[in-house]
Amino acid sequence: MSSMNGHRSLLQDLERAEIVLNRLLKKISNVSNFLKPLEHSLRAEDFSSSGSYIPGTSNGVVCILSSLIKGDPLSSSIDLIKGKGLKLPSIIKGSDRSETISTCDSILKIIEGKPGGTPIDYVINLRWANLPSIVNDSNVIVVGKRYNYGEKEAMKKLYIRFKELDFQIHEDVGQFGGGPLTYRLTELARRLGNMTVLEITLSHRLAENHDRVAEILGSLTIL
Repeated sequence: MSSMNGHRSLLQDLERAEIVLNRLLKKISNVSNFLKPLEHSLRAEDFSSSGSYIPGTSNGVVCILSSLIKGDPLSSSIDLIKGKGLKLPSIIKGSDRSETISTCDSILKIIEGKPGGTPIDYVINLRWANLPSIVNDSNVIVVGKRYNYGEKEAMKKLYIRFKELDFQIHEDVGQFGGGPLTYRLTELARRLGNMTVLEITLSHRLAENHDRVAEILGSLTIL
């Protein structure tokens, strides 16, 4: 009889322990949710030592890792666009065109931290290059297709919008869209399953035309 009472007492202790454990796990979960915005802020602040994060008005992010380099055409264009009340994505500015591991790590942590508290709909790696002279470089957008991720319908909408604005779209599967940042962003997008990732390259001439850059950034907000 005492053995039976002992088993019953043990079961009761286990049930009480399970209740306490479930309550504790719930509290930990609540604390984790509370800390997520703070975690994102700390990650963004940590990145500020080598770059900067500018909040936008849409659930998208554009990475411009040349825009903190002195004399960069995209840097000048972004500075001229700011403060005009345009609907623009958030912008991550940097000075690391080679896209080193530490820079990529910091950017992925910011994206995973859901800036603004909502999931990111798209991430664009925006670059510029000196295009061949046979290309009319005043309105050419090169979309890198080596690494990309997203719904075909979203891509189609973006292409239509670019053409409405009289941009010429060239797709490339080699030189453009093949960098480490875009690759790692596509891997993240595949894991999350709800984010468009593209690498877009502008000519030097187009990159320094701030009005046209503003049109490109505004077009991205339809994604």
